[in-house]
Amino acid sequence: MAKKSKKELILTTAITNFSKYGYENTNLDLIAKECDITKPAIYYHYKDKAALYEAVVCSQFSKLAQIIEKNTLEGDAKDKLYNYINTFGSFLISNPTFSSIFAREIASTAATLPDKCAVFLSRTLARLILILEQGEDEKVFEKENPFMIQMMIVSTLTSYNTTKPLRERIFSVLEDKSKLPEIEFENIVESLSKKIIKGLLC
Repeated sequence: MAKKSKKELILTTAITNFSKYGYENTNLDLIAKECDITKPAIYYHYKDKAALYEAVVCSQFSKLAQIIEKNTLEGDAKDKLYNYINTFGSFLISNPTFSSIFAREIASTAATLPDKCAVFLSRTLARLILILEQGEDEKVFEKENPFMIQMMIVSTLTSYNTTKPLRERIFSVLEDKSKLPEIEFENIVESLSKKIIKGLLC
């Protein structure tokens, strides 16, 4: 495996730190230490913490938008919506640090989300709008607010994917554990897909 460039090392270390500590509590000195470089070496590539955060987060949102667009090109509206939701879920599974960062941004009303990232988020919403409109044209979906559907997908999946420690603590003190079995995240994605599609059907 090829050795990571210094810039790649900074990015991978930064996303782990932003995921763990959040934007405000992430320290460039710690990132430099973990990369075994000097702090000025970070500034050589990124002018400040905000620029580093933008590079880290926007690259993830860009990838997500591209994958969703690619995976929802063909099929009827139900197939496309199913693929939309499952693609989002699969991306969170493959990129757990992004899942944590996204959940933090939702919880903080996107206080530190770079404007550039909003562009990529708008692309995913635009794709969802097209899918829902196709469903209306095919007379299989009732008319619904696309943003509400988007937030149902985003909030449910990011929250479930980042709250396992909390769920485990609650489960540990639950008297009747048989009524709340632990469900794998992949099954949550599948269940959410079916429920949203069912709720939209005419």
